[in-house]
Amino acid sequence: MLRKLSQKLLVIAAIAALGMLATTCAAQVVNDAYQLSYFNTGLVVNVDTSIRIINTGQVGSPIDAASAHGRVCADIYVFDTNQEMLECCSCPITANGLLTLSVQQNLVQSTLTNVRLISGVVKIVSDRGCDPTAITAPVPGGLRAFSPHEQEIITPIPGDGQLFTFQGITETEFQSAPLQSQEAAFLGNACSFVLYLGSGRGKCACPAAS
Repeated sequence: MLRKLSQKLLVIAAIAALGMLATTCAAQVVNDAYQLSYFNTGLVVNVDTSIRIINTGQVGSPIDAASAHGRVCADIYVFDTNQEMLECCSCPITANGLLTLSVQQNLVQSTLTNVRLISGVVKIVSDRGCDPTAITAPVPGGLRAFSPHEQEIITPIPGDGQLFTFQGITETEFQSAPLQSQEAAFLGNACSFVLYLGSGRGKCACPAAS
């Protein structure tokens, strides 16, 4: 079973690499449509964390039917700590909408390897195409995402100067990075094969936006 799984992952890596090598056109870059962060849910026992994504309203308004009410999709790609993509999906968000994703329930419950992750990397592309296997219409500034992080927090105890250490949760904004054409092609190709090889696994779940 593990041998077959390793072979599947090697196939994903090989084909994704070929897709990048086959890119003959000059690299194109889209700014502010690509965000990434990490998650770690193993420090605080029995505590799930939520990633929140906001549609900034760049392509329409909630009352504009012609723009599908300003819809922009969050193309989501989840990687483990070995840099292997294990889940992907595309979640639509209408203008000014808020999408809240549980890491454990929405992003890592159906991994390709059937192993529940406690830490990894999440990449998000704001895209009007709404197909995680083919990023066709990136939207600069279309989404803003926020992620909680479990970590040790050290604070002085009032009065005696001693330091007290506890496990806490802080929230930070995803970091923006330039979306190069090679990276967009890699994300799409890798997602295609995760979904193909997963035979029902490897697809993250999109809750309803609010």
